[in-house]
Amino acid sequence: MHRLIVAGFLLLFFALARLQILEFSKYQQLSQANRIRILPQSASRGRILDRNGNVLAGNTLSYNLLVMPQEAGRSEGWISKLSAILSMPQEELNSKLQKKNTASFAPALLCENISLEEAIAIGQLKYDLPQVVVQVVPKRAYPLGNVASHVLGYIGKIDAWRLEKLKKYGYKIQDLVGKSGIEEVYDYLLRAVDGGMQIEVDNRGRLSRVLGFKAPSKGKDVQLTIDLRIQKIIHEYLKGHTGCVIVLNPLNGEVLALASFPDFNPQIFLDGSPSAVNRLLNDPDSPLLNRAISGLYPPGSIFKVIVAAAGLEKKKIDARTTFFCPGYMQIGNRRFSCWSSHGQESIFDALAHSCNVFFYNLGLRLGPQLITKYAQKFGFGQRAGIDLNGESAGYLPYSLWERIKRRRTWFSGDTANLSIGQGEILVTPLQVARAMAAVANGGKLIQPRLLESIKDEGKTLEPKPPQIIDLGLSEENLRIIKEGLARAVSDSHGTAYVLADAGISIAGKTGTAQVDSGQAHGWFAGYFPADKPKFVICVFLEHSGTGLRSCLLAKKIIKRMLAEGLL
Repeated sequence: MHRLIVAGFLLLFFALARLQILEFSKYQQLSQANRIRILPQSASRGRILDRNGNVLAGNTLSYNLLVMPQEAGRSEGWISKLSAILSMPQEELNSKLQKKNTASFAPALLCENISLEEAIAIGQLKYDLPQVVVQVVPKRAYPLGNVASHVLGYIGKIDAWRLEKLKKYGYKIQDLVGKSGIEEVYDYLLRAVDGGMQIEVDNRGRLSRVLGFKAPSKGKDVQLTIDLRIQKIIHEYLKGHTGCVIVLNPLNGEVLALASFPDFNPQIFLDGSPSAVNRLLNDPDSPLLNRAISGLYPPGSIFKVIVAAAGLEKKKIDARTTFFCPGYMQIGNRRFSCWSSHGQESIFDALAHSCNVFFYNLGLRLGPQLITKYAQKFGFGQRAGIDLNGESAGYLPYSLWERIKRRRTWFSGDTANLSIGQGEILVTPLQVARAMAAVANGGKLIQPRLLESIKDEGKTLEPKPPQIIDLGLSEENLRIIKEGLARAVSDSHGTAYVLADAGISIAGKTGTAQVDSGQAHGWFAGYFPADKPKFVICVFLEHSGTGLRSCLLAKKIIKRMLAEGLL
């Protein structure tokens, strides 16, 4: 028995020796960490500005109510006073307080986003309510509501997969992060760096002393190429339609306006109830879908511009080539129709009148491989590279990969359909705008961009210039195409003649894209002034029936820009 007692004491001695000598540094670090705490202090997220410095997304002040647990039990009646100010039952406040019970030194968040009036009322009773503190924190604000919502995007609490991906960059649970649009793409610039106090507490968790202070650092301001004046005009006129409008500078790819409708108010994701957010997420009209970059649609007759460029460059036609249009073309045992009987048509006439028969003939001369090659040259079947997430690449049915994957026979009728932008081809409105810009600027394929500059502590940082690709098109062939597009507006039989009295010279192409169900989609893509293009506009309207409605909407926008001195 004596030996067992001795052995027990020896074991205890060695265990204490191991803890106090061998593992001293480990437990010293744990002890040190246990008595040092961080009290965070929030900073403002960077602003999003338009090209003229107007605030598209900024910050406002929000008021949170904190409770000091070590003071909570020192007086009675404070819960009832607080209940009266917040119009909240005492039982609910007690329940919140129990759930927020933390270390006694640390303020616990009791209520978020109390009103300014409530904050003032609590401040006036600070001697009666020593248990509570009103914390002023910056909060994201979208002063323009739905305007430019698909460009700006929205922010929300970080989710599990983003946290896993971003935690190595300092992101934490409960952080607010961008979840779409500019807020997401440039979150690393806009994101604030929180500061706070490092404090020491005693063994009872009470504040002993302040060890250090780190000032919070606001996020960088991001200035966009968007012109709020044009964006507001488009927002006003697009409302009530389903579709999108893009206006860009054809020389450098600056996106001056981009709007998709239905749209949404980004503030809902911060202030809205869960039911309001769910309604938005499950809305069958898809208001969160950015139709300008993510929507996929057949281009219809807009695609004839690409086929015309291929035909001229490959010398399958020239300015003197004509085809006769009796209103249809027989290919095999199927009749392919035109929307009118145009008679003898040149390339100028075919672009102005949007003659299907001319392009059926030209498409058969080119073949699907050459058509696809030039479609890819003009940026179809690939992402345009705009600085927004969720951009679609589109679909070219005769690409090599598709032919291998599907092992499908390709018929002459498929080529005829492809030559007028029908069949299985799918494009985004941004790709159409980019292709039209290549015609307007003399054969340069530009990369659309939204970021103009970054503002950081009084300094302005500019991003590297976007990529510009010379397509190698001859000046004469571009002149022919431009003349055809100008005639589409100036010719009394042109499909865009309704734009002739817009007050400025316009060139462009309409499109009526047939779909499997419902009315056809309507397109207009063009540029102005026609002789020296400064703006490219693409208007797309879902199930509008014809391209005429898109032309009328483009006309309203251009006339308003002219009236407001923006041209």
